[in-house]
Parts: sequence; C-alpha cells; structure tokens
Amino acid sequence: MLTNPVLASLFALLMLSVPGYGQAPKPAINFLGIQTLISVQKNTYRLSWSAHPDASLYKQEYLSAGDDFPKYESMVTIDFVLTESTVEQAVDTKLRELEGLKRTNPIVQYNIISNAATGEKIIDCLIGTNAAEERNNLVERDVFRFKGIKTKSGQRGILLFMISNRKYGPEITPFLTKLKVDKPLLVNEIAKLTLPVIQL
Repeated sequence: MLTNPVLASLFALLMLSVPGYGQAPKPAINFLGIQTLISVQKNTYRLSWSAHPDASLYKQEYLSAGDDFPKYESMVTIDFVLTESTVEQAVDTKLRELEGLKRTNPIVQYNIISNAATGEKIIDCLIGTNAAEERNNLVERDVFRFKGIKTKSGQRGILLFMISNRKYGPEITPFLTKLKVDKPLLVNEIAKLTLPVIQL
C-alpha cells in the first residue's frame, strides 16, 4: 500500500503532465539548468513557460516557432519531481487517470513500452474532446517517457519527458489516418533520445 507522502508526490507528477498554459504570461525561467532548445523529429522547441510551485516540483514547457498557448499544435514538456517513488508507481498513477477518462471518452487509447535494462517506461496515448461543432473538436497524441534519476546533489526523483501533438477540427481525420502509419516513429525517437541532465 502506498504511503501518503508517496501518493502526494505521484499526484504532483501527474499534475505536472497537464499543460500550464492557463498561467499568466511571464518570462520562462530555466529552473532545471538544462538546454533551452530541444530537438525532436527535426523540429526545434524553445523554452516558453516554466513553474516551480514548491521545493519538489519543476515544470518547463517548450514550443516550436509559430506556436503559442493555448492553441498549440506541438509542445515538449520536461517535468521533474523530487520523490522516493518509483517509475512503476508514477506510471500506474498516470494509467489510472487514463482509465478514468476512458469511462466517458471512447477516443482514449494508450500503449505502454517498458525498458527492462534501464527501468524506464513510455506511455503512448491518444485523448481528445468531442464538441458540438466540428471546428472545436480536439485530438491530442502524447508520448510520455518516465525515468528515475538522482540529481547532482544526490536527491532522487522522476523525470518526465513528454511530447504532445494536437490537431483541431477538420485536421483531425487526416492526422489520425497518418498516425496509423507513423505511430512507431515518434515512440522510437523518444525512446532513444538523450534526456537532459537535471542540474540540481
């Protein structure tokens, strides 16, 4: 059974995976001391928003050129939480959230990829909204990579690297059709990506 501190840290990580674009605009601070440019699938993402709400939680969001909150098309998020929780516990927490969404949203799908050698896990998921008007519909494909790390100061935590790709309205059907062919490409790249080294 999970203790209250473990549950609290996992809930915090889960909340970190939610985009922070609802926050008031302010200069992004590189709290984690990592690169401010991230490259994925030949796209470059620049640090655009960050938060450090308490001593254990960090969040940094990166957008590609031409994108903006809240209606972005592609975003990279790097989240970090100081915790003694395991990757397995963090992934289980995320899966419970997705299972909850599936009860009312049939579009929700997910796959889990495990790396036994490193202890890392990837969740590849599809979520969306079904609005009254087609132009307000949204489909979002998220790939999460969970990694347990130890900081330079010796503290344990979980690093969550996520890339989110969105399409809206009439762009959704072509996106889903293309995804049937391209789906493994992004997962393979995220699995092989050299993750940032947290400077804490």
